Amino acid sequence: METQIKKNITLFLTGKMTAVLGSSIYGFAIGLYILAETGSSLNFAITLILSALPRILLSPVAGALSDRWNRKKIIIISDFACAVWLLAILLLYLFVTQEIWLLYTATAVLSILNTFYSAAVTSAIYNMVGPDTLQKAMSLNQAAASSSAILGPVLGGVFFGIFHLSFFMLINIIAFIVSGITSLLIQYNLFAEKKERLEEKSMIYDLKMGVSYVKNQPFIKNLIIISIWLNFWFAVFPVAMPYLVLTVREMSSLQLGIIEGAFSVGMLIMSVVLSARPEVKRKEVTIFGGVMAMSLIIALLGLPNFPGLMGISNSIMFPFLIGMVLLLSSVIMVINIPMMVLLQKGTPDAYRGRVMSLLETGASAMTPLGFIFFGFLLEKMPVWILMAACGGCILVLILYHLQKRTFIQLLRDADQPKTEISPQA
Repeated sequence: METQIKKNITLFLTGKMTAVLGSSIYGFAIGLYILAETGSSLNFAITLILSALPRILLSPVAGALSDRWNRKKIIIISDFACAVWLLAILLLYLFVTQEIWLLYTATAVLSILNTFYSAAVTSAIYNMVGPDTLQKAMSLNQAAASSSAILGPVLGGVFFGIFHLSFFMLINIIAFIVSGITSLLIQYNLFAEKKERLEEKSMIYDLKMGVSYVKNQPFIKNLIIISIWLNFWFAVFPVAMPYLVLTVREMSSLQLGIIEGAFSVGMLIMSVVLSARPEVKRKEVTIFGGVMAMSLIIALLGLPNFPGLMGISNSIMFPFLIGMVLLLSSVIMVINIPMMVLLQKGTPDAYRGRVMSLLETGASAMTPLGFIFFGFLLEKMPVWILMAACGGCILVLILYHLQKRTFIQLLRDADQPKTEISPQA
């Protein structure tokens, strides 16, 4: 059994890192290509919207489908469908047209397919590795994603000046095929519960049942509400950081890239640390302590704009911002991994896809709203005030729950040992 778990993790990480790295290189090249060809930041923004919107809109449907159908089949079909679709786009690009709308279409369909892939993978991790190895698997999963997020832009930037755009499409096609092949070899149902047949029910019925289940589970319902709150106020970071670094402090774009790259580095380091240690005990202390640290760090990130500190040299502020961003991303992992472990363990297999997707939809939907809201406020107030206010709003959440203690108790109850599921042969 231990051997099969290790095999599953090795294959899963190989496929995940290959797919994410290929997509990261391709996505970076597509962005550079559109900017170079059109010179329009709006056209680049359309690409980002087409990447994010399908995930927000279709995640609940994808989650319901992953609970209804065989998740392994969804994962494999999604991988190979991405490869076939991108191959078709490559052929159209080479022999029919090279207009921008073709790349928009490619991005939108890939995002749709990846939404179904992501929902199936996220809800299948528990069944693939079991409860005892869950923290390690989820941490390594995040480490693979972070490594690819770091390497992707670097390799994309190196290759972009050498190869044609078709080369990046080919890389991504190969990455999807490798991911699909590794998925064929993974035993995704090692710890799965036996599913009831749900084919006779409609998708709408499944969605309603998922929402109803969440409403009747105080821990999950509170967790989703808290995640929505945190993601909204955290949206200030990607909006305010470029403005603070480039406009307020007048640093270079290279320095901004290093500061933003530190975010992925911090996530990678903490993911590796968590994967190597036993499962976190007293998760309520870790999670609430992490959120409190997060609120403080977000407030401190505004200090380079504080009136009394504007005279301090960028040679000091630059490493300060790198350090703060490293800490911020590390703290986010300290919050996210224990929360996701609890959520995976506490949700029955029959509902896991819908619960995880509802969580992702709620959190993701608030991010674009945060971008618009904080982008507007940045024109009306200093960065340090806005960052302090956002950090303070996160702190209010902590103080509220410390005073009520309801969610703390729910965390403790959810962290109690459950009856272990017998693995299937």
